[in-house]
Amino acid sequence: MESSGSEGPGRLAGKAVVVTGAAKGIGRATAELFAREGARLVITDIDGDGLEAVREGISGGEVEIVVGDVSQVDDARRMIWASVERYGGLDVLVANAGVIPLNTIDEATPEDWDHVMAVDGRGMFLTCKYAIEAMVESGGGSIVCLSSISGLAGQSQQSTYGPAKFVASGITMHLAVEWADRGIRVNAVAPGTIATEAVRELPEEYVAPMRAAHPVGRFGEPEEVANAILFLASDEASFITGAILPVDGGYLAQ
Repeated sequence: MESSGSEGPGRLAGKAVVVTGAAKGIGRATAELFAREGARLVITDIDGDGLEAVREGISGGEVEIVVGDVSQVDDARRMIWASVERYGGLDVLVANAGVIPLNTIDEATPEDWDHVMAVDGRGMFLTCKYAIEAMVESGGGSIVCLSSISGLAGQSQQSTYGPAKFVASGITMHLAVEWADRGIRVNAVAPGTIATEAVRELPEEYVAPMRAAHPVGRFGEPEEVANAILFLASDEASFITGAILPVDGGYLAQ
């Protein structure tokens, strides 16, 4: 379905899209941008109130809400099939849902590891799995996974989150090769530190060196990551698959 779509304005006009983790941060910014670009949306999160707020802020677009946990098989499948049932298929998945714990390995517990791997790793696997099943039925599509600079380089206090984002980078490249001949593109963005709600709540003594580590001298905004996701999701990126695009203010170039 990737090259098809209804007539209308926008780079995603008529496209059926699932965005996971859409209640806030990068997911919310992506959902709002995609709606402006003509997408027909399914937005998902464990935060139902947050999803309702996103839907209320999107005027004139088609938006379906699914509350659930991406790490649970039935929930992940339900998120994807909500698009199939409402819109007749799936064109784009933005696999964004994740948790971001900050801990060194001596601080982290086995339960911390299991939790972040369940959400960031297993959740991405499940949503990609069911999205690909839907896309094969309709002739193709585009998946954009959320990796991180922590999924391409080592960082302190990322003993659980960083390895989970290496999973995101790996699944992107492997699925890109595995499904290219079926018309399914799989790419990822690798954000640096983004000024999400969670980052704004961190103490300044932690935030200051993080900010200084980005050559541009500031954190990114959720909307800046959303713009990169939009490009990779759209037909403008039709010859791009298996790419991991840093959106990091020069962090990885150092």
